[in-house]
Amino acid sequence: MFTLSSQEFCIIFSMKIYDIPQASKITINLVHNNESRTVETTVLTRYGEGVLITPVQVDGQLIDFCDRAHFEYVESYTNIKHIFQVDDITKVDFSGSEFHVVNGKEVISSSNRRRAERYETEVMCSAVINDTTRISAVLTDISMRGFSLMVGYFYGLSVGDKIRIEFFKDFKSIKIVIQGVVVRNFFMDGNLAAGCAIEHIDPRGLAFVLERKQAHEKELEKDKEAKKNKVTA
Repeated sequence: MFTLSSQEFCIIFSMKIYDIPQASKITINLVHNNESRTVETTVLTRYGEGVLITPVQVDGQLIDFCDRAHFEYVESYTNIKHIFQVDDITKVDFSGSEFHVVNGKEVISSSNRRRAERYETEVMCSAVINDTTRISAVLTDISMRGFSLMVGYFYGLSVGDKIRIEFFKDFKSIKIVIQGVVVRNFFMDGNLAAGCAIEHIDPRGLAFVLERKQAHEKELEKDKEAKKNKVTA
């Protein structure tokens, strides 16, 4: 049974997908034939409530339709990363040529009431459930004991399911693999999410958690210093 846990998580919808500038590169994480794929495409122009993008190909073939995906867009001047939940990617005929249209919403996890040991990540990943079903997901936070995933519209998760997440810290890094078990389901503003306990984490995964911990502590120190300066000003 899914329950709303608004005291711990919420989702804020921010940037509209059609506000992504033309000629911007976006990286899509999708599931095709039950395999996780990462492809890069380019935004061409607004198309209805979505954007027209260059053709999305997997194994040399155009995909017809996809609704299990996320993508990220990084602003070139500010280096700010935006992650979008994809509603659908559809093939269209535009001026006699085949392109794709992608529709979706930006998702940003808010954790003002999150427990201190949890560290925000917002990293796209693939998740394998019970060694059978692979989906696209967003790793929203992680700690030494567990992690949370936003899985969009996938309602096939149950408490007790085994789950393996795979992701890259960046394009130059080696794949990080973490194994866990689902301990609860909840909603992020209508999108299903799962809280998981870690059962196995390799050294690369541990190093990733420690990096997020250090970044979290730096942010806390900056906030503390800012409040101190405000009081003494």
